Amino acid sequence: MPPAHRNRFIRVLAIGLLLVPTLAAARDADKTWEFGPYTMISRYNNGTGFDSTLGFGVRGGYHLKAIHELEVDLDMATADHKVISGLQFDITKFGASYVRNFLIKGHEKMTPFATFGLGWVTVDDGSDSEGSTVYRVGGGFKYWFTSHVGFRWDARVWRWHGNGDVVSRDPFFSADIVFGLSFLTGGTK
Repeated sequence: MPPAHRNRFIRVLAIGLLLVPTLAAARDADKTWEFGPYTMISRYNNGTGFDSTLGFGVRGGYHLKAIHELEVDLDMATADHKVISGLQFDITKFGASYVRNFLIKGHEKMTPFATFGLGWVTVDDGSDSEGSTVYRVGGGFKYWFTSHVGFRWDARVWRWHGNGDVVSRDPFFSADIVFGLSFLTGGTK
């Protein structure tokens, strides 16, 4: 991962941590905003020629109701080619998702969820780039340390295709394992 991407991630994380003491909210409540940084491990279809890699991102969402959330995210990773030494690919994904939270009575600290979404992936090999539509599904859970700070774990599978310029013109399935922080703010008074 280029140092510029790491520095941006660290700045976003630091700003988020500074805001935590001033937030006033409750866990997965109506009309709350949820945001946070994350790191991910991405595994790509063998046909891409990409090695698995570590990436970073940020996400933000709005709870229409406690169980219904709309979310956007942006993440970046740099993957090495499996065979050609020194060849790297910068992979940037932008996505919009519907998140269905499952509020289980007696387990207020943990919220399982399912996600469904669309997005866009851009792959750049340093000399050329191409983009593709992304379809993805996933799920995970949020574990709340306080009423407005939590840990979030996701597993996402996404489908995309190459255009033949940087990646072969084939459909691919890839997967992300995501670890992040969640901060809540806002909500009904």
